[in-house]
Amino acid sequence: MEGHWTPYFVSSDTQETREIVGQNITAHTLEHKSPRKRPVTVRFRTAYLGPLTLHEMAYSMFGEGEATIHASRMANIYLCEINLAGEMAVGRETATAPFRPGEIYMINANTPHAKIWRTDGRQLMIKIHQTDMEAALERLTGMPVRDPLRFDARPRKNLGAAGTLSDMIEVVGRDLDKTDSVFAGLDGETAARIILDLMLKSLPNNYSHLLTNPVPAVRPRHVRFAAEYIHTHSANPIRLNDLVAASGVSRRSLHAGFRKYYGVPPMIYLRNVRLDLARLRLSREGGAKSVTDIALECGFTHLSKFARAYKDRFGELPSETLRNT
Repeated sequence: MEGHWTPYFVSSDTQETREIVGQNITAHTLEHKSPRKRPVTVRFRTAYLGPLTLHEMAYSMFGEGEATIHASRMANIYLCEINLAGEMAVGRETATAPFRPGEIYMINANTPHAKIWRTDGRQLMIKIHQTDMEAALERLTGMPVRDPLRFDARPRKNLGAAGTLSDMIEVVGRDLDKTDSVFAGLDGETAARIILDLMLKSLPNNYSHLLTNPVPAVRPRHVRFAAEYIHTHSANPIRLNDLVAASGVSRRSLHAGFRKYYGVPPMIYLRNVRLDLARLRLSREGGAKSVTDIALECGFTHLSKFARAYKDRFGELPSETLRNT
């Protein structure tokens, strides 16, 4: 049913909880631990808003307790989580990154996910199917999605635009509790569009360099052709002549188009695409690969120039990003 929350599902049975939550979000394993006679208890409910599905989940530990969750693959869905209360940890294969109240966390589609609830806690979640997320991305960029959309896989504080996104989700959640809910009375598309746009623009991802530019999404064909070439071949050596050939226009026209629609020349645009990809790779690898390996795989051949450009763009060295994963 569109709008309004479903009644709360309340249970201390891990198998029952796993089945209900799995049906609504994704298949996963679940383990509850409690040294007390009263077991760990979950409260869970769902609301639908156009292409988005909202979930509210709360855990009560009744003293000491723990709930461990692991999904082997978030099949075709993105899940945006807002921690409203409680101490948790999240990650891909293992839950090692602290996830604190006042933080937001995006889980990428088709990746594993692990979480540990360590105290009483409450969170809001928004589930988005991969096709809906990619449709929103294509609408904002005016380009087809060729490389999988990947968000920075670390919790971040609800500040700036991320804070606006978090506030928006909480407002919608509270409104859906009302009998005269504004959002429940709509078709859901308006609020969903705002939330998806905020999500894509406020949470760092490998398309952020396209989404932070306030120019119109509809770009001339020669600019789109060159940009698509960059995204498709960014890990390979690319010369300006390659982009000129892909665009079908002169160097001068290509430079003018990129400066107008992206704010930078085409080769700087290429560098930014590679830097964004490198940051995402560094934040995901967790030490499995070195900075040098990732830099080379992302198309950089001069490591000292890579390190300087990376710090200029992100405010930290690549080694610091890798160390903090």
